[in-house]
Amino acid sequence: MMNSIFESTLIPLLEKGAAFSEKRQEVLMGNVANIDTPNYKRRDLPVEDFQKALQKAIERRHQSRIQPKSNSIHSAPVSLNPILTQATQTIDDLFSPELFKAVEATQNNLTFQDGSNRSIESEMMDMTRNTMMQSQLIELMISQMNILETAITERV
Repeated sequence: MMNSIFESTLIPLLEKGAAFSEKRQEVLMGNVANIDTPNYKRRDLPVEDFQKALQKAIERRHQSRIQPKSNSIHSAPVSLNPILTQATQTIDDLFSPELFKAVEATQNNLTFQDGSNRSIESEMMDMTRNTMMQSQLIELMISQMNILETAITERV
């Protein structure tokens, strides 16, 4: 019962986003810590891949909401209906562990003579953007939890 309440909100998707931004912050801090390390290659999480997974999760969530629910004998079984099959996948199935693993990041700025591709300005800007995104995700989670609390306690 409680799982279905949470799944009807954005909380699971917001939770994945917050976990991703937390892990990314750790990776970005590692880049700053190694800014003077010779031959160090900056690392990052696959942001574009995470965004694609998030988009897919939103689309599947939307499809599961608009899919007509029928108890008719003539309706197709769940396993034969691709939209319902996709919708029954859990959020965890859409976000592979590879999305949370740091990889060497390409950067469009200069490579230094020691072979590194570091830039303190870029790292600090990425960390700032990531912090702002994480703050927004947490604020949205708090808002969703407040909505649930209101619904549960039947306050107006």
